[in-house]
Amino acid sequence: MRRLQGWLRVALIDLRGSARRFVILIACLALGVAAIGTVSAVRSSVEAAIERDARLILGGDLELRSQRSDVDDQVVAALDALGRVSREVELNSQATANGKSAFLSLRAVTDAYPLVGEVGLAAGAQVGSLANLLAERDGTFGVLLAQQAALRLDVQVGETVRIGVLEIELRGIIAALPDQATAGFQLGAPALISSAALAPAGLREAGVLSQFRYKVLLADGDFEAAQIALEEAFPDKDWQIRSPRQATATIARFIGVFGNFMLLVALSSMVVGGLGAANAVAAYVGERQGAIATMRSLGAKRGRILFHFLVQIALLSLIAIGIGMVIVAGATLALLPLLSVLIGIDLPPVLDFRSMLVAGAIGLVTALFFSWGPLLQARAVRPALLFRAGSSSAMEGLAWRAMLKLGFVAPLLVGFVFLFGLTLLIANDLRLVAIYFAGTLVAFALLRAAAALLRRFLSRVPVPRQRLLRQAISAIVRPGAPTTTVLVSMGMGLSLLLLIVTTQSNINDQIATEVSAEAPDFVLLDMDRDELTALEAFVAQTPQIEALTTIPMLRGVITDLNGDPAPSSDDAPREVADMFRGDTALTWSATVPPGTVIEDGDWWTEDYAGDPQVSLSTEMQDALNLELGDTITLSIAGRPLTMTIASFRTIDWRSPDFNFRIIVSPGLIESAPQSYFGTIKASPGAAFAIEAGLIATLPQLTFVPVGDALARLQSVFDGLISAIALVSGTAVIAGVLVLAGALSVGRQQREADAVVMKVLGARRGLVIVAFLIEYALLGAIAAILASLIALTAAWAASTFLLEIGFAVQPLQLGMLAAGIIIVTTATGAATTWSAMSARPADRLREDG
Repeated sequence: MRRLQGWLRVALIDLRGSARRFVILIACLALGVAAIGTVSAVRSSVEAAIERDARLILGGDLELRSQRSDVDDQVVAALDALGRVSREVELNSQATANGKSAFLSLRAVTDAYPLVGEVGLAAGAQVGSLANLLAERDGTFGVLLAQQAALRLDVQVGETVRIGVLEIELRGIIAALPDQATAGFQLGAPALISSAALAPAGLREAGVLSQFRYKVLLADGDFEAAQIALEEAFPDKDWQIRSPRQATATIARFIGVFGNFMLLVALSSMVVGGLGAANAVAAYVGERQGAIATMRSLGAKRGRILFHFLVQIALLSLIAIGIGMVIVAGATLALLPLLSVLIGIDLPPVLDFRSMLVAGAIGLVTALFFSWGPLLQARAVRPALLFRAGSSSAMEGLAWRAMLKLGFVAPLLVGFVFLFGLTLLIANDLRLVAIYFAGTLVAFALLRAAAALLRRFLSRVPVPRQRLLRQAISAIVRPGAPTTTVLVSMGMGLSLLLLIVTTQSNINDQIATEVSAEAPDFVLLDMDRDELTALEAFVAQTPQIEALTTIPMLRGVITDLNGDPAPSSDDAPREVADMFRGDTALTWSATVPPGTVIEDGDWWTEDYAGDPQVSLSTEMQDALNLELGDTITLSIAGRPLTMTIASFRTIDWRSPDFNFRIIVSPGLIESAPQSYFGTIKASPGAAFAIEAGLIATLPQLTFVPVGDALARLQSVFDGLISAIALVSGTAVIAGVLVLAGALSVGRQQREADAVVMKVLGARRGLVIVAFLIEYALLGAIAAILASLIALTAAWAASTFLLEIGFAVQPLQLGMLAAGIIIVTTATGAATTWSAMSARPADRLREDG
């Protein structure tokens, strides 16, 4: 034990004068720990909040939801017997004021709303309870609007807006709704009115897009008992019941998937930082070769050398982890309140110590994993090194035989298993973690292979006539040059950033060019037959409208497939699980819709009058193992309709046309309750005038200006991408730090090169230019490799994952490449400035 304590004391004493050389190691590890810890802690806090506040997020203990039509009075009486009930009707509507319009996701509520929590209002709202704010006063009802709707309408509290045919007073601006998170993404801005205002406004409660929600505070709090009682009392129900946990499942699933992806992006910065740790240890060990040889000559064995440096690396890693933990704590406490506002869930600023500890453990294992090779090189230093003159700081690489020995491989395997396990502990997705680790190994191998091929290519190309270029290429391919390390570390960080930037550009282009160019100017929602007739008359009198397209829409519940009960949403394949969560959308058509591609089977004749047939998407065919001639039964308005499958179609979800997985033949289907959807294509520059005409002529018509909808969609997407890019930026910063560490490995060799050049007559300026050309070449090569990897990955993601068009952005890539070259050159110059400024006399005196 005393011997071990002595070894530890010597290691710590030796480290006191050398700690400054590990700034890059500390920075890389601290950055990686900070990225992983922050993402993991924030995600865990959100998941814990969802679990803790599920009842608040749902707005009660039980929710009964019915699509398009209200439930019977008997159901309402049964709910009243269970506890306190709040009724809500959700529908889309148009609000107008000052000649402007805003598309609303309108919620009509009773006085009992909200059962749990409270509606947050911005400063300036009128005084009173929520029921009082929405109630009728002197013949005028009240409305609460989201901030974006009030800004678009240019109205202040106390002024009136028109919803439907009714003038309603704005009595407050919504800051937060306690149950908004369960509403998901909405095209319209949230708004609240009293349910008593719907009829005077001329708004139809029932409709294809209407939802009726009954939220219940159970008297006994037993959800399962209440669910069983309702299902037994109403076995032929066409409504759904949700518990708080079921209602928040979609939110939790999204947070989990997105959080896991962010974790793996953050882990990439740790991997790049691990390369930086390896470079820092290699540089330190290289400079300490003389001291190591002295220790060996005084009797220190290899184990003693290994322990000496292992203690130092572990201590420095713990310091880096401590710094990373401080960053995690600060970032978590700052981000949670901001995120709480964005997603509408209360997130108290608390720390998740489990996530922080796991992130710290990942940092420690990463440091030791990547430092193992340089530490074994230190152990391999022989006493004979003391008798060599002018020894370089460059370490001799381990022989392949040494790398195949158990003492080298076993610790690396153990470290890899630990890294995998720790990552799985916070990601909790075995398949995703396995794919990430496999992909990282492949990318690492590809970059190393590319670097090796590049060095071989440069060593065999004809020697350039230009002296400085010739010298730069020689420095890149010489033995001991950090070329491979620089290209691998910079390539991994930069390829990740380029992948995200390129993918974002492709999606933005898809929205801004292809979708916007093909999309109509207005989408018309949930029209009845009278509204459709009035709309057709308006279109006939408006020459600025180039085209009107309409299509019927129904909703039905899939009850049977080939005579067997349909699967539940939990049992159905993920691709079509949404079709079995209550009812699903469908339409009918006598003719083949434009752009339809029939993969199998035939379309019915235009005058078809036989037994009902149906055309399904190939997505349903593959997921449900369906064939031509099979049957599918849907309950439409409570009436079962069994149809024979006549064809399967390929659906292009990127198309601006209405797409339905289920299209029924004409005949019986026309008599079922249905609404109509439509699109309007306006002449160039006429959209604003048409919008004003629709508002004035058809005030009850619900329509969406497509440009606004695309803008909202793109803003949501840009927010997600910005979060990913922010985390991936840590990998780029780590790459720059790694670059500095890699170049510092050969600092003494570069000083020797500079001395030789100056002794042979080169001026200081010439030495500096030679080094700058070398760094610029390294940066250019790293940019090329990163671009190739990123473009390949972006093409695969766009083509197979996102199913959007892929295009290269030359200007964007050029700017990023130029930035990479500048950063590499500047970092190299700053790192090796002492080598550029080395005086021959000083260097020769040291070697003498």
